[in-house]
Amino acid sequence: MNKIPIIIDCDPGVDDSYAIALANAAPGYEIRAITAVEGNVPASLTRKNVLCLAEIFGIDCRVAFGADRPLVRNYEIDRTAEHVHGQTGLGDIVLPPPSRKPDDKPAWDVIYEEAVKAQGNLILFATGPLTNIALALRAHPDLPSLLSRFCIMGGGTFGNSGAYGKKAEFNIWVDPAAAGEVLEKMDVYMVGLDATHACALTPADMNRMRELCGTSPKNWFLRSLTEFAIRNSEELGMDNNIIHDALAVASMLYPGMVTFEDCHVTVEERPGAENEGQTYVDFERKNGEKVNCHFAVKADQAAFAKRMGEVCRYYAEKI
Repeated sequence: MNKIPIIIDCDPGVDDSYAIALANAAPGYEIRAITAVEGNVPASLTRKNVLCLAEIFGIDCRVAFGADRPLVRNYEIDRTAEHVHGQTGLGDIVLPPPSRKPDDKPAWDVIYEEAVKAQGNLILFATGPLTNIALALRAHPDLPSLLSRFCIMGGGTFGNSGAYGKKAEFNIWVDPAAAGEVLEKMDVYMVGLDATHACALTPADMNRMRELCGTSPKNWFLRSLTEFAIRNSEELGMDNNIIHDALAVASMLYPGMVTFEDCHVTVEERPGAENEGQTYVDFERKNGEKVNCHFAVKADQAAFAKRMGEVCRYYAEKI
């Protein structure tokens, strides 16, 4: 059976790691490339992490490096999230240097080349800031016509990041200009905070995941990642029990888990604005705006929790 090709553009990241694990475990799908962008941690770490994750999960695919800064950098301090994801991006896991090497080409060219090869069947995911996708569109304007679907984790009707009252979701807030460009040029499936918070895993769900990881040294990574997530959620009050990026990937690979509604979405792009990075979701489109987004309005928490447990079991048995 021919498997459906997918690419994951990401900024690992605890939840990106789960998203990659989920995609690799999904029957009927094949990861053709994993590409790195700066986001949860600096680019030097997201680049190392994508190489290491491909090795850990045994994924035979292209791995490419992308942007190491937003399209428009209008702030002095990097917008990263080590307090959620740990100093390495992978919790408190410190990985040795990867043995594999990245692709010679940048992320935006790799994404385009794989889209051409897939002949309209490629599903493209972006689980970090949208910088690489915006650069891909600048270099290859016909990219949207070559994709089956394009799904992001980002946005929402409320926020979780920013220096101005937390009005923006993190991935959009890191690079609002890129998000604005992408929404102008592409048909986007947006899995934002409304859906991911509704699918927050309970302590029982997380403990079940840890149990299903097993005790074999071969599955040490997912078990260690889950243990970090449990500690960070319960002890420090972080949101590592909200596995944002994995839900975005699951929404496309397991139809019915997430319900989408058509709408028009814009982004506040003004540097330094009080609501910089905020996404405005307009379901009614009173002014005649075109549909540019399919917005996740509802998700099945029980189905998602079950799926994450199955991912942990898959690697306990496979690796």
